[in-house]
Amino acid sequence: MNQQDFTDEQRHTDLQDIATQKRYERPQLQVYGSVSSLTQGGAGTMNEGQSTMNVITLQMTVGSDRRIKTGVIRIDQHPIGIGLYLFDYLPEYRETCGYGRQFGVIAQEVEQVMPAAVIKHPSGYKMVDYGMLGISRHPR
Repeated sequence: MNQQDFTDEQRHTDLQDIATQKRYERPQLQVYGSVSSLTQGGAGTMNEGQSTMNVITLQMTVGSDRRIKTGVIRIDQHPIGIGLYLFDYLPEYRETCGYGRQFGVIAQEVEQVMPAAVIKHPSGYKMVDYGMLGISRHPR
């Protein structure tokens, strides 16, 4: 076999390899249970006499303002183009927002693409209605 034959043969093999390769498909986000149970977090607990609806509301609308978070790491992207993050709440917000590593979004990003999902708490911090984003946050 001479050098030219090898080159033509190799070129043919390379073209076959390219033709049989699959196109890249973006991985799909898989849900494996409650974010709260996976991250040891939660937005509130149910006290005696408190209605289940109040607890669900607490879980669905969570402190998502960037100013109350620390150690923020972007891990993925939501279909509407906002980031999905792991983070901790600053110490002074852990009692009300949750202890341990959390999963969520940044209110300021959500506000740019879906303003109806963001509300402003009387404290001035922004909160996100996770239900409007299709993200479920279950009580522990």
